[in-house]
Amino acid sequence: MGILEELKASVKEISYNGYYYKLSEVVEIVILGLLCQNKTLTEIHMWATSKHVRAMLQVKLGIKYVPCYSHLCNLVGMIDSTELNRMFMDFFGKLVKTVVGKTIAIDGKTVCSTANMKHYSEALHIVSAFVVENGITIGQLAVDEKRNEIPAVQELVGLLNIEGATVVVDALNCQKKTAKEILKAGADYVFSVKKNHKNLHNDIAEMIEFKQTDKTESRVAPLEKITKTEKGHGRIETRTALVTHEVEWLEKRDKWAGLQTIGAIKTPTETRYYISSRKLTAEELLTLTRQEWAVEAMHWQLDVIFNEDRSTIHEKNVQITINILRKTVLNVVKTYRDKFMPRMNMVNVMRKCLLDSDFLMEVILAFDSCCDNVTN
Repeated sequence: MGILEELKASVKEISYNGYYYKLSEVVEIVILGLLCQNKTLTEIHMWATSKHVRAMLQVKLGIKYVPCYSHLCNLVGMIDSTELNRMFMDFFGKLVKTVVGKTIAIDGKTVCSTANMKHYSEALHIVSAFVVENGITIGQLAVDEKRNEIPAVQELVGLLNIEGATVVVDALNCQKKTAKEILKAGADYVFSVKKNHKNLHNDIAEMIEFKQTDKTESRVAPLEKITKTEKGHGRIETRTALVTHEVEWLEKRDKWAGLQTIGAIKTPTETRYYISSRKLTAEELLTLTRQEWAVEAMHWQLDVIFNEDRSTIHEKNVQITINILRKTVLNVVKTYRDKFMPRMNMVNVMRKCLLDSDFLMEVILAFDSCCDNVTN
């Protein structure tokens, strides 16, 4: 079963004001519209009601009728975003097949436009789990406001199959309970440590500094160290990783479940500190801390490609539903692009979908061919 069939199966058909509509067809229209880089339901409706797209929908998908704009919006609002999210996590969790040895970056993103909408008590904040090596999102949870991100991350960890993976999170989610939940799920953690854990931060900083400057014949083992100059985010940066597995001196170390490594990443402008439940080498710490930013890149795509931070959707359920479908499209395009058109960027793949309906269907069918055994 392909992605469109999975999405359709996650919704129930309904009657609406005397008309019988297929929510499954509405889901198809919206996801195909997003694949063509339409940013809003208005743009999707304009695209879907154009003459050539109407013909394509009828001939290739059997969709004979596109609802008027107001009905389309109301129908999207009737989709159960919780059930849709369950399907999303199940499907893409299976697509990844295994996360053993892989890195999962977890972070939250606020939909900025919702902060000023009277329909929201608080700004909508969505926590996502991103498999770095596959470049796809495998799960998310929506909460009200960023301050609720910590329990949302802990809940998301419990919902996902992450056994054998390494979870990287930012300093906000450097929490003792989060560490326990990750280990309980059979994974390891790498936490960024900042001054929200002042004592832990200062202890690590002092130990790293001591090990770097100690010139005596002490019994303290030296730090493992590696320096690399890398290009990323449009600039060249030199980063140095320092790690030690001597954690017994750390005050209240038993509070941090499974703690085996402390480390630091130094750049010419700053030093960041980390703890991990894995016995990391300096090179592994260097790699994992760079991968932490992968989920931020996905958030950036949501804004650049779909203009999410300026979304004017007032209904919370619709906002969550569209966010799930946007991530579905990013997953589809990323998987297709990497396999068939690695030299083309994702935006151009989507632009080609807009200009060529045959190519649009090719992307969907080719993606489904990659997933032949995923849902069987």
